[in-house]
Amino acid sequence: MAYFRTRYLRRNSLVLLTILVAFLLVTDVYFTYTYTHVAPDSILNTHVPRHHIAYVKVHKAASSTIQNILLRYGYVRNMIFVLGRNANVYPNVISITESVTEYNIEPPPVNKTFDILCSHVIYNRASFRAIMPRDTIYLASVREPFEIFISTLHYFRPPYIFDINVTDPISVYLENPSKYEPMVKNSLTNNRMAFELGFPLHLFHSRNWTGIQNYLEKLDREMDLILVVELLEESVVLLKRLLNWKLQDVLYVPKNTFKALRNETKALLNKKFHLIKGAKEKYRAWADLDYILYDFAVKRLQRQIRGQDPNFEVEVKHYKIVRKKVEDFCLNESKPYRRARLVIPPSVWNEEFVVDSVMCSQMILREAYFIQEIRYKQYGILPKE
Repeated sequence: MAYFRTRYLRRNSLVLLTILVAFLLVTDVYFTYTYTHVAPDSILNTHVPRHHIAYVKVHKAASSTIQNILLRYGYVRNMIFVLGRNANVYPNVISITESVTEYNIEPPPVNKTFDILCSHVIYNRASFRAIMPRDTIYLASVREPFEIFISTLHYFRPPYIFDINVTDPISVYLENPSKYEPMVKNSLTNNRMAFELGFPLHLFHSRNWTGIQNYLEKLDREMDLILVVELLEESVVLLKRLLNWKLQDVLYVPKNTFKALRNETKALLNKKFHLIKGAKEKYRAWADLDYILYDFAVKRLQRQIRGQDPNFEVEVKHYKIVRKKVEDFCLNESKPYRRARLVIPPSVWNEEFVVDSVMCSQMILREAYFIQEIRYKQYGILPKE
């Protein structure tokens, strides 16, 4: 289809070429393969907010929390989101087994182009580039793999594990995961982070070290920022700087957390949930691709943080204070029928802004409902019953 054509810039004059060269020298942008990309160890230094974003929404890696930041920002600015086909059972999913294709996403509205991609889909640079603008910022998030495993067990309760007919199915599974695992693309526990970030399938079988390193180098070239859950607030401040957004744009209330569930729900989910001593070590042996990916992302993020100015730590401290104030206000004081307002005073890091019930409602809105609202706004399609 037309919107899947590769976009090439045609430069037909020496004047335009001269301007382009000057631009490259000023902005430190360099070419890798055939696309324009920002050096990953630097955070773009420009005052212009970035509006073209592709976020690889990795399951159980604070991805709903990060997605909400992007949804809020784009929604109030009438940006165009990449959405899965309306026939999808889950509104926030494009595909959990493949990357974007002309068959699993809605085309952009007439005379529009995509601005933001942040629904679940498998990363593939060529596929993403086919639908996103050339100046797109590429993001992803990762989390300590065993924590993802635990969260996945609680949230999804994979039947290939919990249907093992023993008292302690998790321990039995960890003794020999390959015995119970489905195909890689259908698994939630076979190095899922690596799969969703596009690792070639042959690496799941061969564990070829050279191939793994080559793909990590590819991600290093292609990803502008990989957020790390264990350093989430630091990651988000880097995100703010990278996108040149305001502090209020990157605030969040944690979403889809086990801690936030009701006690009776936790009790139900904890049924048949037992972890014996040594479980983490056994899972590490199975999820070695995810651990290699995670270690790479942590070191990369730490390197990017070290490259920031001396005020970065002070900005992070300020961000943490404001974010917690806003979270407490939105969860405990703000109600749709109450005109409560939280005024955040100006600082070096932000202008004065007001948090009201509208902002709070968007911060705590479940992603499926948010996506449905965006779908209606973009296409006039009402949610399915």
